[in-house]
Amino acid sequence: MNDLPAPDRTIDTSGKLCPYPIVETAKAVRALAPGAVLLVIATDPGIALDMPMWCKATRNEHLATFKDGAAWKSYVRRLPREDA
Repeated sequence: MNDLPAPDRTIDTSGKLCPYPIVETAKAVRALAPGAVLLVIATDPGIALDMPMWCKATRNEHLATFKDGAAWKSYVRRLPREDA
């Protein structure tokens, strides 16, 4: 996954179960500028399904979610919102 952009911010939700990783993602994305990339580190495998669905529901760009050792890494780009 070397073609992913360097994250502007990283949050680590290791050891927390759903919905905590998504709740923390929502908070972190709101604080980012449009176009910025967030890396979410999680140990809950549910993030593999939850993150793409959350991105679609919130109109943010899901770049990737993959297992890296014992953790999952999920990359999200905040997209500009017309209503923002």
